[in-house]
Formats: sequence, C-alpha cells, structure tokens
Amino acid sequence: MKNSLLLIVVIGFYMIVTPAFQCGDPYQGDNCTNYNTDTVLIPTDISNHLNSINIYDTIKFSSKVNDTLQPRNSSQFVYPFTALNSNIQAFKVVNNGSGPILNYANIEFNPLVFEGQFQNYFNQGFGFLYNRNEPNNFLKGGLVAGRSGLYLCTVNTNNNYYEFVIYQTCSQYKIFNFIPPTQQQKQYWDSLGVSVLRLNGNYNQEIAKKSDMNYFFVRVN
Repeated sequence: MKNSLLLIVVIGFYMIVTPAFQCGDPYQGDNCTNYNTDTVLIPTDISNHLNSINIYDTIKFSSKVNDTLQPRNSSQFVYPFTALNSNIQAFKVVNNGSGPILNYANIEFNPLVFEGQFQNYFNQGFGFLYNRNEPNNFLKGGLVAGRSGLYLCTVNTNNNYYEFVIYQTCSQYKIFNFIPPTQQQKQYWDSLGVSVLRLNGNYNQEIAKKSDMNYFFVRVN
C-alpha cells in the first residue's frame, strides 16, 4: 500500500515538472527570447481632399492593401486577408459652450461604393467590405454631403469590431489606418484651438488627436 502511494506521488510530481504536461503558456512552442511588437499602416487616400466642399459634393476615398505587409520597424511578412472591412464615421464639430466637441453625423452624409461592397455594420458609421483579388484588396467609395458644417471623419480598417492585431510567431502587429497629412486638413485644429476632440455626452470619449493618422476634416458650405 505504501509502495502504491509512493508511486502515485512520484507520477504526480513528474507530471507537474515535465514540460509535456504543462499548459497555459501560449508562447512556449515559439521558444521566443524576445517578443516583438510593431505596427503596420493601412493606407487610405482621399482623392479630392479639398479644404471645403458644397452640399451634394462627394468626398471620394480609396484603399489598396496587399497581403505582403511592411511593418514600420521590422521585416515584411505575408498575411492573407480573407475579409477586410473598413468603417468610416463622420462627426459634426459643434460648440457646447465650453469648447468644440463632436456629435455623430450619420444622417448628414450618404455613402457610395464604387469598388467593394456595403457591409452590414453593428456599430455607428458606414461599413465597407474590400473586394479581394489575391494578393490585393481594393476599396473605392464616397460620402455625399447633405448638410453644411465642419466635419471630422475617421477611417478604421479592421477584421472585427475590436482592435486590429495580427499575431505571428514571436510577434504581434497592430494595424492602423494612414491618411497622408496633406489630405487631413490639419489647419482646422488651429482654428478650433484644441488638440483633442471628444464625443459629446458619452463620457468624453476621445475620438481624435491632432497627431492621429486616421482622420480628415472637411467643411461643407
């Protein structure tokens, strides 16, 4: 009996200390000495990036994403996109008495799609699905202005509702949208006198900072 009990204890100890029986370490199989974190920029081009437009004018945007991605600080890698989505959200810049703040502007614009598809989106804003022609993904669309005012539009490409992160062996890559600074109309920050814009009445949620890369301003006359 004592021998059997001793044998059970020995086997239990062996299971604990032997790597084959250990669970819970997601990176154990990678044998990583260093875990790399980097960023990848997804380009979006605003083709008619004017300081101001008129009602019924169309803001046109386009994006081409190749499956070969180039991180900012490491080597390129291939990630086959099976479904690439983009969300464009328009906000109207208003003044609540204490300074500029943002309201949702979902009815002030009508979305168009020239290449790609409309996406049923469970969040605010307009959802689009890229057309895929391996190894490239294409999206072309527009927003038709319906009401006057100053607007800020954000662009977020994603594979789901949450933060877009690609995991590779020993690495993770955060995906961000990039609109060229010359198309962002950043001069409006000076006239607003702030460097951060927040959502009105929603716990002061931060929507855009002057240093962000995924937004643009447009004034509709």
